[in-house]
Amino acid sequence: MTAEKELERLEREIADTSTQAPLSSRTLFLPAGKQAKPRNSLDLILVLAASLAVIGVGVNTVRQMPDQQAKSLRDGLLGGAAGLLVGYGLGRFRP
Repeated sequence: MTAEKELERLEREIADTSTQAPLSSRTLFLPAGKQAKPRNSLDLILVLAASLAVIGVGVNTVRQMPDQQAKSLRDGLLGGAAGLLVGYGLGRFRP
């Protein structure tokens, strides 16, 4: 095979693959015929939200900092936990 023919063959291959839908990084490493399943990591979200809530309540009970700082930290942690759950719910059940 000459260099021109090899170059034409490679150009055709590149043109053919560029018209296909791009593959995500998860589908590149799957065996042939298998499809990537969506990741539903509800367990991870629940553990993170519970951890934030426990830390928030724990800060409030220990009270080794001024009241205003303890209240701000508690509210921030509880708000983060609620935001995490709401964000997961919206992302999970979006059409």
